[in-house]
Amino acid sequence: MRRPLSLKWSLPLGLAVVLLIFTAFATWNSLSTRQTYLMQIGRQDALDHASHLARMAEQGLQTSTALVASDLGQISTDPRLEAVLILDEQGLVLMSQRQAWAGLAAKTVLPGFDDGWRLQVLTGRLPQVRSSPDGLRISSLQPFELPAASHEVRSSRRGVVFVQMNLQDAWQEARYDALLSRAPGLVIAMLVLLVVGLLLQRFVSQPLQALANATKRLQQGQLGSRAAVDGPLEIAELARDFNGMAQAIEDAQQALITSEERLAITLHSIGDGLIATDTRARITLMNPAAERFTGWTLAQARGLAISDVFNIESALTGLPAEIPVKRVLEEGTVLGLANHTVLVARDGTRRDVADSASPIRNTQGAIEGVVLVFQDVTEAYRMRRALADSEQHFRTLANHGQALIWTAGLDKKCDYFNAVWLDFTGRTLAQELGDGWVEGVHPDDLERCFSTYVTAFDARESFDMEYRLRHASGDYRWILDQGSPRFDSQGRFLGFIGHCLDLSQVKQAEAQVAHLAYHDALSGLPNRVLFQDRLTQAVAAARRSHRFGALMFVDLDHFKRLNDVYGHALGDAVLKEVASRLQFYLRAEDTVARLGGDEFVVLLPALAAEAEGAATLARAVADKIRLALEGPMLLDGTTYHTAASIGVTLFPKDDESVDDLMREADIAMYRSKESGRNVISFFQADMQQTVTQRYALEQELREAVAQQSFELHLQSQVDATGLVTGAEALVRWRHPTRGLVAPATFIPLAEESRLILPLGEWVLQQACAVIARLDAAGHSLHIAVNVSPLQFAQTNFVARVRDILSATGADPTHLTLEITEGLLVEHMTETMGRMAELASLGIRFSIDDFGTGYSSLSYLKRLPLYELKIDKSFVQDVPDDPNDVALVETILAMSRHLHLHVVAEGVETAAQFEFLKSRGCTRFQGYHFHRPQHHHAWFAALLGQVPKH
Repeated sequence: MRRPLSLKWSLPLGLAVVLLIFTAFATWNSLSTRQTYLMQIGRQDALDHASHLARMAEQGLQTSTALVASDLGQISTDPRLEAVLILDEQGLVLMSQRQAWAGLAAKTVLPGFDDGWRLQVLTGRLPQVRSSPDGLRISSLQPFELPAASHEVRSSRRGVVFVQMNLQDAWQEARYDALLSRAPGLVIAMLVLLVVGLLLQRFVSQPLQALANATKRLQQGQLGSRAAVDGPLEIAELARDFNGMAQAIEDAQQALITSEERLAITLHSIGDGLIATDTRARITLMNPAAERFTGWTLAQARGLAISDVFNIESALTGLPAEIPVKRVLEEGTVLGLANHTVLVARDGTRRDVADSASPIRNTQGAIEGVVLVFQDVTEAYRMRRALADSEQHFRTLANHGQALIWTAGLDKKCDYFNAVWLDFTGRTLAQELGDGWVEGVHPDDLERCFSTYVTAFDARESFDMEYRLRHASGDYRWILDQGSPRFDSQGRFLGFIGHCLDLSQVKQAEAQVAHLAYHDALSGLPNRVLFQDRLTQAVAAARRSHRFGALMFVDLDHFKRLNDVYGHALGDAVLKEVASRLQFYLRAEDTVARLGGDEFVVLLPALAAEAEGAATLARAVADKIRLALEGPMLLDGTTYHTAASIGVTLFPKDDESVDDLMREADIAMYRSKESGRNVISFFQADMQQTVTQRYALEQELREAVAQQSFELHLQSQVDATGLVTGAEALVRWRHPTRGLVAPATFIPLAEESRLILPLGEWVLQQACAVIARLDAAGHSLHIAVNVSPLQFAQTNFVARVRDILSATGADPTHLTLEITEGLLVEHMTETMGRMAELASLGIRFSIDDFGTGYSSLSYLKRLPLYELKIDKSFVQDVPDDPNDVALVETILAMSRHLHLHVVAEGVETAAQFEFLKSRGCTRFQGYHFHRPQHHHAWFAALLGQVPKH
């Protein structure tokens, strides 16, 4: 810090500076006045010289040129003049102080000459003066008329006189004179100031220095220091006052020490934190509680800004909070922190705090600092938050649940309804409070509702009641109101609380459940339970009235295929349409029901007194139903066709139960299926025997599958020369009592019972074992295996094929899987994926019985097919039947274009063989070549060996 000058020097120097400033100002003012005068005289002289020369030029430029030149030369003697030019209308020099410039352009001789200004003056015909920015260079232009030409009466031409002055030298001389005139006075003033300084040193500075030394000792803590009382009167008086002040300070210091000791004891005793600051918001004091809360000791924090130690932030936003000390210093008022303020200690500990900041004032009321008092309210805030969270929790539960909640006070008046109640009624809280809610109760329920409520309230007992309450939509809805008395923590009765549930959906659900218990959910028709009840009543009524009725079993044909191809949504739409058509053709007393899937039953009670008449009427109704279901169905803009197989039985019969009648109608329906579908069959007694036999056969088949009581037979496939190129694997059932059962007898039953899955896997295993055996013997022949659609549709079918190939060691390139056209059409996406996986292993695919199913030529080019098998139904009548000839030729031609191999099945005659061979068929299978053989016999025959027994 720069040391200040003593009084003995500062006062003379100050006076000297003032004197210098005054002298400088006076000199500046004098120079400014002279400069202004020089410029005014210069401007006037420039105008006068230009005006004089202009008059001379007008009068004598043609006749008295020497006179004009004389005046120009005389004017040029003015030392201020830099240039004097007389110019013609073109700006060429006619005369100047330099003869060499004559005839030259003014802007040539004077590079800074403004020719535009000249033209402006010629146009305005008035003299003009210009000055440089500093005013010391002055230029003047004066227009005049040039002498007239010989042919002119009056001259139309004009010239200008240009005069330029430079006042620089005159100005330098003026400044020098001004400074020279001020020098003597300045020297005298400096001498006077020197004398004043010496006097001040002796009589003022030395006494004051002694007083200052005493002050320093007092400042350093030497409270007994005193100053000598001498020097001028004023300084001696000041020394006496200083000594008195020093004594007062010594006394106050002692009192302050005593006060601080008492304050320290107090600050250490209180539990609140206390921080004091000065007027710059720097910490001067902290009590132990503040040290504990902030993590700073007083020694560490003293002198630091309050913001460095008292680090607070908003608990709501996490942003720094304003410390009120600064505002207290500015406003002088007591301030507190905002709610939810968190103090972050030096070690990161966080506490909720509440505080107040007050100004520290001296006896005159001036602010000398701020005291900040704060307390740890973490526990209080925790309890407050817990209470708020609990309240919000229960409010959320009340307002976001399904229950309509109300409370009532001791006066039986309702004082609260939750948001769910208000949303339900569509009324405001003000409208519902008190007895306002009663307006929404159904008039028929009001008396019972109010009586239940009052009785329970008086007895302080819980109650349950159902009543109708008006909904916001205007409808009355059933609610269940469950009220309970409520008490405070001391057990004092406060009133009642109720929870209400909207029972509308429950009531509707009960009605729907009751309906669904006896009706089909999809079609709305009666279900099995309701139908059997009505059938029971109809049978009993028929026995009483001796009138016959009929029971029909209606099953849609190929519905599963339609469902698989077009999806369940369309299938459901078809079922609804079927239900609608069935109801349309029946009487009011008749009943149609859906048992499930695509199965419907129709009850026709009291048709006729005679069985024949009842059968005739039943057939007529069945025909109507069959024709109605044959009709096209337009669904979503697309037409679909369906048909139904119908089984009919009459009742009553001797002691037959409802279950017996249902079974009879079902058996008759299956007879319709077996008869080609879309037909009507009446139950006959021998049908029961057939069903029984069929059931017994299914059980025996199931046992045979479990015991693997099957044989693998092979039928050779040959080329055009008769050479064996492969074989088809065929399964035979060796029945213990029936002998060898034909595949046509048990394969359909295996398909229906899904026993085809284990049976088909067994055949595939046996065929692969044959392939491995052939490969080991050096015969690379292909074995074809029929794969059921059910088997191929299994999600793990590809994995099972891989496992079988791996287990048997068969070469997959020698395996051909025969699949049906129906499988390709109905499950195209899944089939394509599985075929691609299997084809990647080298397995070949063949379309079995090509042309007999739902042919779609598009799949032939999309799937990895190897061959087609012409069904024997096409082969058996060639070459005699022209239709079959055309079909076979078409298949063969198409196969050649698609590069597919062809196997003709069922070749039994030489004529068939020759015809097929002549049409380009290269592979054949049938009795004409080989009959199916047990695979051991077939293998032995292939090797030219006799089978061993």
